[in-house]
Amino acid sequence: MTMTNLFSRLLLAAALMLPALAVAEARTLEWLELMPEDEAQAWIDDQTNIDHSGFDAPEEPFQSFRTVGELDGQHVRLPGFVVPIETNEDGDLVEFFLVPYFGACIHLPPPPANQIVYGRLDEPVEMIDIWDAFWMEGTLNIEDVSNETAASAYTMDVESLTLYE
Repeated sequence: MTMTNLFSRLLLAAALMLPALAVAEARTLEWLELMPEDEAQAWIDDQTNIDHSGFDAPEEPFQSFRTVGELDGQHVRLPGFVVPIETNEDGDLVEFFLVPYFGACIHLPPPPANQIVYGRLDEPVEMIDIWDAFWMEGTLNIEDVSNETAASAYTMDVESLTLYE
């Protein structure tokens, strides 16, 4: 085999492998896709019954840990608002909840656990402004996480957290 022939074969082999090496584009999810279909309408109906006019404690909020199995391990992106949970010694964001609407987990009843994603950043980022919406992208996992702020039925190994534009 000549050197030119060998080089041509190596070049062809590399070209055939490129599609396999390409990073798959993340699937963009809507929040209700994290909830089983039979449950989504019940949660929507429950949201219309929340009374924000008084100072009384809210009624027991709608709660569910039911997940959508085919989303486990998928590379996805999801828009939402960040609720900081953990920072490093420099004050950089390390772990957080992503929630579908501003104020969730702070002054409103939290969404159900299957409408909250616990994010773990691959690399800490400078603390963000919680008033802004963000895109979170990474590998979605079915995993329960609970703390004093809220409970989540999903986690994400976050590859990127970018301002929603």
